[in-house]
Amino acid sequence: MWMVIGGAETHVVELSRELAARGHDVTVASFGGVYVKQLEAAGIKHVTVPLHKKSPAALIKSYVRLKALIEKENFDIVHAHSRIPAFVCGLLARRMGFRFVTTAHWVFKVTPLLARFSDCGDHTFAVSCDIKQYLKNNYGVPSDNVTLTINGIDTDRFSPTTDGARVIDELSLDRNAFRVVCVSRIDHKTALPCLELCDASGTLGRDIPNLEVVIVGGGTAFDELKKRAERVNSALGRECVRLTGPRTDIPELVACADVFVGVSRSALEAMSAEKPVVFAGPEGYAGIFRDEIKPLARLTNFTFRTESLPKAARIVEDIRRLYGMTPDERLYYGRLGREEIINRYSMAKMADDHVEVYRKLTPYRRYDRGEIIISGYYGYENIGDDSLLTPIIEGIRARMPDAKVTVLAKNPKLLARICRVRTIHRFNIFRIRREMKHARLLISGGGSLLQDGTSKKSLFYYTYIMRMAKRFGLKVMLYANGLGPLIAESSRQVASDVITDADYVSLRENASLILARELDVKGELHVTADPAFLLEVSPELWIDYMTVREGLGERYFIVSIKDGNNFDGARTGRDTVTTMARDIRKLAEKYSLMPVFVPMYPDRDTVITKKLAHEVGCGKVIEGLTACELCGLMKRAELVIGTRLHMLIFAASMAVPMLGITYDPKIDAFLDYIGESERMLDISSLSDGELEAAADKLLSDAAAIRERLVLTAEELRKKASLDCDAVVRILSEK
Repeated sequence: MWMVIGGAETHVVELSRELAARGHDVTVASFGGVYVKQLEAAGIKHVTVPLHKKSPAALIKSYVRLKALIEKENFDIVHAHSRIPAFVCGLLARRMGFRFVTTAHWVFKVTPLLARFSDCGDHTFAVSCDIKQYLKNNYGVPSDNVTLTINGIDTDRFSPTTDGARVIDELSLDRNAFRVVCVSRIDHKTALPCLELCDASGTLGRDIPNLEVVIVGGGTAFDELKKRAERVNSALGRECVRLTGPRTDIPELVACADVFVGVSRSALEAMSAEKPVVFAGPEGYAGIFRDEIKPLARLTNFTFRTESLPKAARIVEDIRRLYGMTPDERLYYGRLGREEIINRYSMAKMADDHVEVYRKLTPYRRYDRGEIIISGYYGYENIGDDSLLTPIIEGIRARMPDAKVTVLAKNPKLLARICRVRTIHRFNIFRIRREMKHARLLISGGGSLLQDGTSKKSLFYYTYIMRMAKRFGLKVMLYANGLGPLIAESSRQVASDVITDADYVSLRENASLILARELDVKGELHVTADPAFLLEVSPELWIDYMTVREGLGERYFIVSIKDGNNFDGARTGRDTVTTMARDIRKLAEKYSLMPVFVPMYPDRDTVITKKLAHEVGCGKVIEGLTACELCGLMKRAELVIGTRLHMLIFAASMAVPMLGITYDPKIDAFLDYIGESERMLDISSLSDGELEAAADKLLSDAAAIRERLVLTAEELRKKASLDCDAVVRILSEK
């Protein structure tokens, strides 16, 4: 909104400076403020736009000025920091089609109106895990569309060698004082730690004769803080508490501190300067930075939102403790903080996070027709099937950054939001026909699309789409398909004809190749691997946050169960659930493992998953996971028990020992393909103790199995990438 004193504003300055230093051309638009000079000194252009107000007049002016600026400069990326800039840029992005990202620096009050007019862009950065969760809960932002980043600190400016002598002289401070410095925005919502520190100074000032407390910042609560400071100073008979107002020479102010009080970016800057920090923020208090609070600090971006609010008594206790230490003891806590910044919170790391996302984004307009159409079982919110789409699209874009992709989906709006592609409802045949007039390639896959086990309707739909594509002159590619079952003779003939007529055919395992040859398919066939092997796993920090939030502990195993009619006519009924529940409970008790139950297909699996968890009597049911999150959790699991194919594919990709409860030949085919055929149990004949015995054997040989699966997964990732190469090759053919 503007470039005044504040954490988000400093974040923008540091990010802009680092990007500019790498040779990128950076322009900052805001209402201006004290940091504009720093931007311009770094060669960064600043444009004044009234983004600090939400009045209609200011919004209209901002819209007009930004539109003119974006048209003139033709930026590769537009990046909004704060709700008003994001709203205005969102309006422009929908009209102009540029790459648009946002950063969430804080959590704000959410109303239905504000949620409606908020815009999170094509992709969102969050500076902490709890802010990412806030975006999911309040704005429905897909988890995989939020990248965790950091407040990168300039470790040269905030250094133990920085000299604070000039500031000491300017403010007429005592060179021999024991000095506490706090830097904060002093608004009514954020002033609590400053007010409590001021009150604490009254007590500390009597115990520490040479105490000086310097509070830096300004805002709507400054007058209230000033009154409290005057009362404290009057009671002590000396100027113990000094208020400087807003300043930009923060490195020198931090340098003259013996102890720093604050949270988030200002605290990180003090840690970089090797100062012991007392964490006191408007949403939580954690005391002196030490090893024990590092995990919570990282999860909350050093805000400690989950902790109790700061109180003067606790601040007094911690500052007294630091005052009573020797200089070397205080230096230990300072060096601990500096080490944390160097390892995790550098400006380079922050810039790396952003450039990685910037480079992945492609311009997206709803009205841009795609040269590539992707058809599959997408948009049904099935973790397994939807997990195929992202690696296919990202693999294509990595090789063809400007490729225009259209996806046929059950839920076009949801899929467009997640994947940032043009989408069409999969049953809107008239729109699909119009799309094909402008396209060059139809990708059919992945998954088991050519089968009549569920019904002939599915087979009819996919073969109809493929035939229509050929009539319009498109190339047709079967992308890592699993074939079968094909029961009816007419189904087998239809499948044989469309596969033979395709321009490129890749199959995801050997069993599908054998079936294709049985169908007398003509032409070259390639055996590759499921696209899910190319999925990017959620970052470790986010998985740390999820395990804490869900209370998973350190040791757990993951279970999925499928509901519905199986291909052999059997049903996953209560007897099967009871049998599985007894063995799962025994495994949990025997190995001190928590069972974690995950419904892969929420609409179909949730009820039976909760029944299974209830009969087991322990563990957690986790809903709403993305494939990337599930893989991240799975990576830490001791064991996976799955009745859905992609639960087992994810386990293989993460090199986790698995047991497949088979109901469908495709599960048998996959386990055979990866050399784990002995890890199969038949759901229709599962007996008491069978699951427990199989798991015992698996866990006893877990290390060897993991070692083998690591090599298998790497080989299959290479095979899966071959299909992305094939897309480029097909499109390059005349």
